[in-house]
Amino acid sequence: MKEAIGTSYVFNFVIIFVGVMIALLIGSIAYTKGFKIRNRIINIIEKHEGYDNNTEDEIKEDLRTIGYQNTTKKCGNHNGRQPFNNNSGYNYCIYQYSTAKGPYYGVKVFIHFDIPIIGDFVEIPLYGESRIIFNKDEVEG
Repeated sequence: MKEAIGTSYVFNFVIIFVGVMIALLIGSIAYTKGFKIRNRIINIIEKHEGYDNNTEDEIKEDLRTIGYQNTTKKCGNHNGRQPFNNNSGYNYCIYQYSTAKGPYYGVKVFIHFDIPIIGDFVEIPLYGESRIIFNKDEVEG
């Protein structure tokens, strides 16, 4: 009888260990996808040297091809700034900051977990900033 109880403890330990490993794997995949999306948005903004309608259209097309979740935005203030971007329906926020050299942009995306019940309540924001986009007038003049 003593050996049967010991085997069940080991079996429970293995089940818990496998569950934790699966949770870490799901979290790692979601985190990587969030960083990939954030970096793509920043690269598009830098390529267009700012945020305008062409930039927004390219971002929407890129997010559609990646398969980013299309939900309502939960953007709020970031360092006292309101997001100024889109009505695209995708859950990302863009903030514009001004400097003497020119503007730069902050991008906030959200990590989504596609797990029933829990996934609806857990969204982790990821924030990143673009490089400064120098004023063309100052460079030319």
